[in-house]
Amino acid sequence: MIEPVADDPNVEQLQRRGIRLVSIGRQPGADSALPYIDLQGRETGRLLLEHLRDQGARRIALLIGSQARHSYVDVEQAYREFVEASGMPCLVIKADETGGEEAGMQACRDLLGEHPGIDAICAPVDAFAVGAVRALKEMGRRIPDDVRVVTRYDGLRAQNCQPPLTAVNLHLDQIASLAIELLFEQINGRTGRSVVRGPRPDLVVRASSSRDAD
Repeated sequence: MIEPVADDPNVEQLQRRGIRLVSIGRQPGADSALPYIDLQGRETGRLLLEHLRDQGARRIALLIGSQARHSYVDVEQAYREFVEASGMPCLVIKADETGGEEAGMQACRDLLGEHPGIDAICAPVDAFAVGAVRALKEMGRRIPDDVRVVTRYDGLRAQNCQPPLTAVNLHLDQIASLAIELLFEQINGRTGRSVVRGPRPDLVVRASSSRDAD
């Protein structure tokens, strides 16, 4: 099982060796898609963006990784569709995911330096979101009063951040089970299913985006 980026050399190498593969999320840009578990990336993006809008945000920025992962590609597409339909400005910044929280901090500083009126940041990478919170605090911006922050993965970073981050329960335990089932089907020559839709993502609202969550 693998979560590949576009043109992932690991995929090519494993396929050349005849090893069966299942992708966690769709492989971006692949000519022939691997069998994969659909993580509903666009739906997850819309869930976060609609929540921010419902909380009153009108200048929402997107902070995503620069690597071509399905989660970044899908959320960016959802974001661009959302801001166009809502008449909001399109404010996208990308950072190298290997930079972790420091990359998120710098990207947040750059965003606010160029667009000081931003009132929400959607940062699907949890490390970027925590870095953005740190930068906002340094800049004297109150969270969520001045700027709301949300992320995608409801892991320890999101839960332990101060304030805790609004995130999405992706039901990864169920995703793992579905991926194992699909992989065994492929190994046993049952290739009828190439895409398995994962469980519906659920929003977990916390204090980073809503005062009602305090």
